[in-house]
Amino acid sequence: MKLLRRAAAPSPEASSAEASSPEVESAAASATGGATGKGRPTPKRRDVVGQRGPVRAPRTRKEAYARQKQLTKEVRAVQRTSGSRLTPQQRRALLRAGDPSVLPRRDQGATRKLARDYVDSRRMASNYLLVLFPLLLVSYAVRSYIVQLVALAAFMAFLVEWYFTGRRIQRLATERLGRAEGAVMSLGLYAGSRAYLPRRWRLPAPQVELGDEI
Repeated sequence: MKLLRRAAAPSPEASSAEASSPEVESAAASATGGATGKGRPTPKRRDVVGQRGPVRAPRTRKEAYARQKQLTKEVRAVQRTSGSRLTPQQRRALLRAGDPSVLPRRDQGATRKLARDYVDSRRMASNYLLVLFPLLLVSYAVRSYIVQLVALAAFMAFLVEWYFTGRRIQRLATERLGRAEGAVMSLGLYAGSRAYLPRRWRLPAPQVELGDEI
């Protein structure tokens, strides 16, 4: 009767080499579920965070307003963060160029940009308002009905011009942008407050020349 020969026991060196081989490490990682070790694949972000669902459209006007308000807050926060690192010279240069990130609130929006171009491309009676300021001041100091009447007539003329300018800007904004941001008189006063300043004093700086079509 033949006796089965016992397999030779592996040497300690072979056992150590086999245990440290990549195949053994991979098998061990698979057996433990990949909880330890660097051999596991890096999990994707969507697996950790979870996939985002579709954005639900607002159902009511109140919900749409709340969402728009939140987006506006986020945009302003980004603008404040980016603008806080600017020097005064850089901020003024960006303001002259009309960069939206540094524009004051009253100058923001496509309608206000259209209003600035409208004022900068034509001559208006409001361009001479600075010249009439002394007359307005004298009308309060001098008890002359003639001077006061002239000052009142000039002021009424400016109001009429601002009203029609606001209507024109609002109509242009509706035709080109689909909607106008602001009431007629609000746009007219904004245009008048820019028109009475000399061109080199206006901020943002004029982007068009006199006589240009806008």
